Amino acid sequence: MLILIENTVCLNAGDAAIMLAIIRILRRTFGEQSEFVVFDSNPEVAARYYPDIKFRPLTTPLTAAPSMSLPLIGKRMARRIRRKIGGLKKREFLRLLNSAKNNNGSVGWSPLLTKQTRENIALYAKADLVVSTGGTYLVEHYDLSTRFEEFEKDLTLDKPLVLFTQSLGPFNKPENQRRVKSIVDQVRVALLRDEKSENNLRAIGVEHDRLKVISDSVFAFADMERLSKRQRSERSEKLRVAVSVRDWAHFDGLSPQEGMARYKSAVSQAISELVKTRNAEVTFLSTCQGIPEYHYDDSIVAQAIADGLDAETRKSVSVDSGFYGPDALLKKVTDFDFVISTRMHMAILSLCAGVPVLPISYEFKTTELYQGLSQSQWVTDISHIEPVSFTQRVLDFTEHLDEFYQAAAPRIREQSASAWSAGPLIQASLSSQPTHVTVGAKPIKQAS
Repeated sequence: MLILIENTVCLNAGDAAIMLAIIRILRRTFGEQSEFVVFDSNPEVAARYYPDIKFRPLTTPLTAAPSMSLPLIGKRMARRIRRKIGGLKKREFLRLLNSAKNNNGSVGWSPLLTKQTRENIALYAKADLVVSTGGTYLVEHYDLSTRFEEFEKDLTLDKPLVLFTQSLGPFNKPENQRRVKSIVDQVRVALLRDEKSENNLRAIGVEHDRLKVISDSVFAFADMERLSKRQRSERSEKLRVAVSVRDWAHFDGLSPQEGMARYKSAVSQAISELVKTRNAEVTFLSTCQGIPEYHYDDSIVAQAIADGLDAETRKSVSVDSGFYGPDALLKKVTDFDFVISTRMHMAILSLCAGVPVLPISYEFKTTELYQGLSQSQWVTDISHIEPVSFTQRVLDFTEHLDEFYQAAAPRIREQSASAWSAGPLIQASLSSQPTHVTVGAKPIKQAS
């Protein structure tokens, strides 16, 4: 069975964890002989870090018109020429898609599209299943155009398309509402991480019963042996704490500069109090670090916070800026008594390792996650974080680590079982055939 996974960003170790979890879940369902190809935003670099995975570039960006500099004709004319070339390439791309669909996968040749593009189309034409990776990329503060084009390519080829565990929406823009509804109406199954995402789809008119709310795929990494009983650190003289931070620009009611300043101040004050009052040893560690080619590096934010600490506190604080793949990170976090995490998949991997996690939520996905664990009292919204109250919450958490663990561990085991249920749900969906329609959804005003 040939299974294609698309829309990945595997330079982010959290996204890589999703990709690896999808492969593990689907191998269990469809057999060890299943073949996987991953279509990634930066496949050459990703292949260096995950050499056992077959990576290829996303398909539709390959059809974009090249940038050009034509000083003799001026910028306006150059833009017109580029748009014209882009239109010709997209029409040629559609022609090859239809050729592959109608001629048993035969793509043919094109003077406008590269060999790499034609090879991608041929792979899609042969695929038994297309899976769009899990995550939070169908939200309106990101550009959705490439995602839509990838989905529309899959549906043009009549491929069974599955959306793996997503947090998505809300969709306020009429064009996004129309295109999302059209796509989701045609997928075999849309796996969602939370009821809020389901509600966001219902709000734009999605009515079918192929929306399934299950746990994030990364819970498939759960270490059941460690979760069976509390694993306390042998280094009892120091409270060992890992802290995951990140850059963020989407604060409610605050500029990115104001929001980041307050966020970093709150984390800094909490760390200082942990060192001074709890004899803590703190290590900054996160899922997005250690890959120079990736445009995010959480260790830069970590270093800035560490550098702002007083000299005495700084002696007990380190910044680990190295790269860790998901399995290595899962092992690494077991060195700590608890984790303060902004990155959601840093939180999930730590929970899977049986390590208590105090979350900072920058999108609703983390809030929904902790509601599912019945631990929402520990969530801090990044847009409303305050140094004094957050520091007190951190200190309170140190007094409730065992209580948190006892309450959360059964829920984590349930989350893991739910994550593995994705395989049978997808398998069952392949026996159904959704109606292929072009939907012109009436714009619906939706609160953000």
